[in-house]
Amino acid sequence: MRAAIGLSLLLAACGGARTTDVENAASGSAMERCEGGDAAGCLEAGRAHETGEGAELDVARAATLYERACDGGEARGCTALGTHFFPGRSGAVDVARASALFDRGCEGGDPIGCYDLAVLLIGQLEGGQADLPRAQTLLERACDGEIFAACNNRGLLASRAGEGALAISLFTRGCEGGSVDACHNLALALEESGDDQGPRVRELLTQACDGGVGASCVHLGEIYEEGRGVTADFSRARAIYERACDADRPEPCVSLGGLYADGHGVEVDEARARTLYEQACGAGDSRGCVALGSLYSTGRGVPQDHARAAELFGQACEAGSGRGCFNLAASHANGLGVARDRAQARELFARACSLGMEEACRVVGQ
Repeated sequence: MRAAIGLSLLLAACGGARTTDVENAASGSAMERCEGGDAAGCLEAGRAHETGEGAELDVARAATLYERACDGGEARGCTALGTHFFPGRSGAVDVARASALFDRGCEGGDPIGCYDLAVLLIGQLEGGQADLPRAQTLLERACDGEIFAACNNRGLLASRAGEGALAISLFTRGCEGGSVDACHNLALALEESGDDQGPRVRELLTQACDGGVGASCVHLGEIYEEGRGVTADFSRARAIYERACDADRPEPCVSLGGLYADGHGVEVDEARARTLYEQACGAGDSRGCVALGSLYSTGRGVPQDHARAAELFGQACEAGSGRGCFNLAASHANGLGVARDRAQARELFARACSLGMEEACRVVGQ
């Protein structure tokens, strides 16, 4: 499956405080209730201090109030306090304490606590400390509690395990609940299933693209650009890329730059391509850095500058781009813009291979 989205170490926002919590806190009633022993009031007042909405911005005070809420039996207070230890809203990271607090929140009935603990476990899993069954169970509990990002993440675990039907079911549930990442992943899963569901795939990608998923805009545009299941339509592809790029999503800017660089449906405009690649690379998109580096490497639309090209390839490689590592390896192998260094080239080719570049794997003989 290509460009799946969602399985990342991101915690649900601020322990699940509700809009009404802030409104109540702003009225002053939340703090009064907290002082009177109401744990929910302590949670609401803590949320107000954390956001600065309705109370003075004071993160340390928020943590104290969350602790009072948690100790008073408000599960969401435990989850919210956990985020102060990981990712460390109060400045002190303590993964063990965060895990214990998320667990307490989860067991107390807060599905966001289940979700946050699962994401922590997934992060440990990525580092080689496996507790996959527990992470799966926690995500299922969070999904059942209508944390639809959890449905998406559980679907990704199912997809990784080759459980395609289960993944589609979970992505569907997440998408119907409002997770645009799940809609994106559902589209990819349906494509990979081999069923002829082109219209449904395009509908889901459109939904996710409109919801801010840049990768969906790229995938949808490529369907029209390449004529996959539809008549090739460069104008429609350009419109999709352009709209998303104008909304400050860097991935589609790279695809739009490719149309201008190659003259697909537009006049060749290498200066416009360069601007779009610079925009994407500056926003942290590794594809943009690779594309911009390629312009400097070949001298298309810019003065040829192998040193600048190598710098951009290195930037992309550090961001996890296999193509960036491959191109930087070639620069070292040939002494283009950097010192000729065969050992460094071999190391970079191996890294590119580990990042999924089959061409690099052939070079290193894997």
